[in-house]
Amino acid sequence: MNPQDQLRENPLFGGVTEETIREAGRVAVPYHFEEGEVLLSQDRGGELLHLLTSGAVRVSRLGTGQLERTVSELYAPNLVGESALLLGGERSATVTATLPSSTLALHRPHLEMIARRDPRLLWNLAHILAARVRDLNDELIACGHSTDAALAHVMRNLYRQRVQAGVPEAAALPLTHSDLMVRLSASRETVSRVLKRFQKQGIIRVSEGRLHLLRPEVLEGYDPEGE
Repeated sequence: MNPQDQLRENPLFGGVTEETIREAGRVAVPYHFEEGEVLLSQDRGGELLHLLTSGAVRVSRLGTGQLERTVSELYAPNLVGESALLLGGERSATVTATLPSSTLALHRPHLEMIARRDPRLLWNLAHILAARVRDLNDELIACGHSTDAALAHVMRNLYRQRVQAGVPEAAALPLTHSDLMVRLSASRETVSRVLKRFQKQGIIRVSEGRLHLLRPEVLEGYDPEGE
């Protein structure tokens, strides 16, 4: 697929003019990252916006005590690096490829030039950011309710993304015990207890370091007290 076709698939370029697509395709720089390779590093300067054209990435932050916390998992087509580009200064998170991944990168001056010519780009960016804020708020609310609700939210969102991205075996979630401890801010004992509850309810099966969703529909509006 050529760069222009890849741009057409990215939500940032939805509904923009063909002239905008051609201009962005002319200045976009292709990158490839192997699994485990870092695209962007927290607290480093950033002048690039990466449009994820294939693969998947994990967005994480180092918090108190240098504890790394996963913020989100993103699958192509998507974008990363927008915060430092919009706000200036240092990157707010580290982005690591969890699959072999390719991107098209836009430098700040090029993005500014394209956005001035086609304001639809800014509307698309605002929509993407608003959706991410909504998802984060939902996760915070779930975490405040219970660890069960938080786990249901994390699994539901990850499953949705994998389905939308056309990932084979979308119900096999790449979430390890350690991932969940950090993501849910919970102890090993708490995570183990919650996982056993979900297995007993027939919602998941745990094998080979992965959570296999057996009943993803149950996660919609999951209420641990109602189970």
